[in-house]
Amino acid sequence: MRVLNPASLDFWQEVAEVCPWATYFHTPGWALVIAKTFPQYAPATLGFIMESGARAVIPFVVEEKRKFLKTGKRYKSMEPGVYGGLVADRELSQPEVDEILAYVLNIKNTEGRIVGNPFKQFLFPPQMKTKEMYTQVIDLSPGFDELWQGFSRGQKSNIKQAQKKQVTVRRAETEQGITCYFDIYGQTLKRWGGKTIAFYPRQLFLNLFEQKDPHVHFYLAEKGGHVIAGIIVLAWQKKLLYWHGCSREDFFKDYPNNLLHYEAIKWACENNFTYYDMGASMDMEGVIKFKKSFGAEQLDFASYRWK
Repeated sequence: MRVLNPASLDFWQEVAEVCPWATYFHTPGWALVIAKTFPQYAPATLGFIMESGARAVIPFVVEEKRKFLKTGKRYKSMEPGVYGGLVADRELSQPEVDEILAYVLNIKNTEGRIVGNPFKQFLFPPQMKTKEMYTQVIDLSPGFDELWQGFSRGQKSNIKQAQKKQVTVRRAETEQGITCYFDIYGQTLKRWGGKTIAFYPRQLFLNLFEQKDPHVHFYLAEKGGHVIAGIIVLAWQKKLLYWHGCSREDFFKDYPNNLLHYEAIKWACENNFTYYDMGASMDMEGVIKFKKSFGAEQLDFASYRWK
C-alpha cells in the first residue's frame, strides 16, 4: 500500500467524483469551507493506493492540541459531526480496509473521530470506541408521484396550505439572501435554547455560498416579499442531503418548511436522485414524526473514536 499524506486535492476530488457511496461531505469543497471558516482546522486528508490498484481517501481536517510540552493532533472526518470515512474508486476488500485503518491508528501522537457513512458501512477495528447514530432517508426510486401518495394526509394538507397562502420557494442568488437566512437562524437558535447542539457562524454560510458550487443549494421560502424560512441541501452522487434549516416562528402556520422539503424532493426526483437524506433528529419526537410524514425511514450507522 502506498500512502499519500496528505493526499493532493486533485487525487481527492477524482476519488470522490467516482465513488458511488460518497457524499458532499467527502469532497474537498466541504473540507476547504470548514478550514476557511474555523482557523483551528487544516485539511489533512489521507490517500491510499492499494496493491490491487484501488485508490482510496479518508477526508480529514486536523487541529493541533498542546498538552504540557507535547503537541498532538486531533483528526476529524468530518467536521462538524457530518459523514466521513473511507471513499474509494472501487469496492475495497476487508483486508484493504484493515490495512488503511491500521495506518491511521498508528500515526504517532494523534487521536480522532471518524463519523461513518449510512450509505456504506465498513468494519472498524475493535479498539475504536463506537457510538451508534442514525439518519432518516427517503428512497426516491418510486418517483415523485408515488412518493406524494405516500406522504401522510396531514403533510399533504400542510403543503397545499402553504401553496394556497402564497408561500413560494426560490434559490438564494445573492449574499443578501444568505444574510436573511442567518438572521432567521439566529431566531431559531433562541427558540431551541438548550436543545441546540452547535452554533455555526455567519461566515460558514457565506463561505459555502461564495464557492458558487452547483452542488450546494440554498432554498429560501418567501411570503409577501419576506424570507420566512430556508434549508441548505447538498447534492453528490445522486444523493441529496438536507444539512441545515431555519424558520420564523411567526410564520409556522404558513408551513414554509413543509413546502421547502416538498420542492427539494421534487427537484431530486426530476433529476434522477436516488435518496433524500433528511438527517438526524436529535431524538426530538416532533422532528422525527415530521420526517416520517414524508416517508423517511431510519438508517443506522456509527461513529468511531481512537486515541
